Amino acid sequence: MTSPILNQFGAIREALPQDAGALEALYRQLLPDHSDIRVSPDRLSAIRTNPDSFLLVYEIQGEIVATVHLHLCMDALCSDRPFAVIERVVTASHVRGQGLGAILMRHAEETAKSRGAIKVMLSSNARRADAHRFYEHLGYDGGGSRLFKKYLD
Repeated sequence: MTSPILNQFGAIREALPQDAGALEALYRQLLPDHSDIRVSPDRLSAIRTNPDSFLLVYEIQGEIVATVHLHLCMDALCSDRPFAVIERVVTASHVRGQGLGAILMRHAEETAKSRGAIKVMLSSNARRADAHRFYEHLGYDGGGSRLFKKYLD
């Protein structure tokens, strides 16, 4: 678990079970066409106790306005160094453009770095051009790789 980080805007911390409703609302902004979004308090508890998973939230005056999910994955290639995967990056529409997402992403990267991660990977929907510019501004290169996925349901 990470300790909450306070800054001039608010606090970055790991999600708590009572954050389920706020996270569900953010995920609905990210994926408005998905009707099966359900965030369970029990699942948030399980994520919080997993030493290689960090569901981070950015809270301002009691309101969760952004989130990112960081996963550390064991790797056989680079000795004992993991690689990191970032998923479900979302900032509430009413606070976008204020730099909060960048602060949260840097915190996730620092968390990965503190655990020895060799690299951070993330995926983004091909239609989200604004998000791609945001990631490129943060130093991510989407040109050298291609993401493939297969849903198992």
